[in-house]
Amino acid sequence: MRIEDEIHQKEFKNDYRRLMANLLFTNNWLNQQMTPFFKELGLTLQQHNVLAILRGQHPNPVCFGDIQNRMVDRNSNVTRLIDKLIEKGYVTRDICQSNRRMIEVRLTEKGTEKLQEVDAKFPQLFASFENLTTEEAVLASNLLDKLRG
Repeated sequence: MRIEDEIHQKEFKNDYRRLMANLLFTNNWLNQQMTPFFKELGLTLQQHNVLAILRGQHPNPVCFGDIQNRMVDRNSNVTRLIDKLIEKGYVTRDICQSNRRMIEVRLTEKGTEKLQEVDAKFPQLFASFENLTTEEAVLASNLLDKLRG
């Protein structure tokens, strides 16, 4: 559906304003899809993001700063997220032996199992993308990369 129809806007002053409204609306739409998906799995989108970052470095640890820099939502409170993931048994937190000022975070076996559970259900989430071809998905992603410069 066109953004004009979604937000009941007759027209935009220019294509850039239309794009901005469309990006904001689509971001909110996507969050509305993802929030219940992750909630059903006992996670938040940000918690999943941390687990995915840790999986990418597993079995090596990742320090807080590196996690923060790699987050999709960089406004997230990494300390709070890590605390919640520790409570769930998905990660561990240790002081780095070579640099006592650094905190290292590692994925646990239980965290790996949770990620496997999420991976198994991902096709459900991506069903809403099926109205795009693979080529269109690549094009959209490349255009978003270009927009961010």
